[in-house]
Amino acid sequence: MKKLTNLKTQPNLQESRLKENLELLGQIRADAVNDIESLTEDFLHMTLVAESVQRNYRALLAENQLLKGTLLSIIDECGCWQGNRCDRCWKLLKILASANPEEKPDAARKYRAILSQLRNLQ
Repeated sequence: MKKLTNLKTQPNLQESRLKENLELLGQIRADAVNDIESLTEDFLHMTLVAESVQRNYRALLAENQLLKGTLLSIIDECGCWQGNRCDRCWKLLKILASANPEEKPDAARKYRAILSQLRNLQ
């Protein structure tokens, strides 16, 4: 009988590199799936936050409308009359109409000031 000898072959470097690349690709794909799942959770959270902000804003608008109605009823129930309002009612009407130019923000001027500040930082 012939003796069989075990021949030990040298590891093929090209094959081992390919296998390493395949493993690495698998890990990258698994990481990508995890990242997508994480993004999905983040988007769901942002949706909940946006819905909460929307509910709060609607509630704020409702309260503002109630306040405006209350102020208008105070004006209507006052002893003064339209065209000859007392100082208190006139102030309330100005506030409701936002007719006070001192309180109105100049958005364009503020925007330009912010831009110039940002340019100075660079």
